[in-house]
Amino acid sequence: MSNGMEATGDAERARLLPLVGAFNFRDLGGYPTVDGRRTRWGRLFRSDTLGELTEDDLRVLRDLGLATVLDLRSPSEAERDGRGLLATVPVRYLNLPVIPEGATNNPAVPEPIDGDMGARYLWYLEAGRDSVVQALGMIADEANLPLVFHCTAGKDRTGVLAALVLSLLGVEREVIVADYVETQARMHLIIERLRNHPVYGKAVGDDLPPNRFAAQAASMVSFLGGLDERHGGPTAWLLQAGLDEGAVERLQAGLLER
Repeated sequence: MSNGMEATGDAERARLLPLVGAFNFRDLGGYPTVDGRRTRWGRLFRSDTLGELTEDDLRVLRDLGLATVLDLRSPSEAERDGRGLLATVPVRYLNLPVIPEGATNNPAVPEPIDGDMGARYLWYLEAGRDSVVQALGMIADEANLPLVFHCTAGKDRTGVLAALVLSLLGVEREVIVADYVETQARMHLIIERLRNHPVYGKAVGDDLPPNRFAAQAASMVSFLGGLDERHGGPTAWLLQAGLDEGAVERLQAGLLER
């Protein structure tokens, strides 16, 4: 396939882990870069919430050698919904909220009020700048790998961090967009879980724009285009935000095929 997403059933099964308690736990390996390399398998993963993993799921993660979990949820989300059985596994855990408590009421960093998800994703970078930079620093340290980062649905906050990581690795832009859109195939399962959630269930299907519950290519294209227009691209923004060039080099050394 021209966008670099694997077409065979075996490759698709390798990317999406067969977990019962998480619907969108995916390997970010095997993606082509602009210089002809590929991202390494089994090193970096993205996911939806991990609070409902089963004992069998934990065995899968132990087999992966999972070392670190980066939780992009707000502190109140993380405390309210917890970590489930994953809290019993000896892995590094760090809560790095992309939307800190009170960010939605901060007049200095106003939240977008329309349905433009690209604008909302750009807002994440203002509201959660320090967490995003710290997350990338953690990912760049090979001692923390294999690593998974996640939020609740694994679409928005997770999708933004995935796009930034893949951009730093030199993954082709159309592949970054395609990786974001892959979540759409699992959204029906994620939405059903959210409907049964005591907090999120009230929002699903109400007055929110439909694209808040869809992984549409246009949303990621808009986000990346906004970064290009305002900052000269994802890498330029990250360096401006405080990520050092050494971290970029370490990230590439740890996550690209040699």
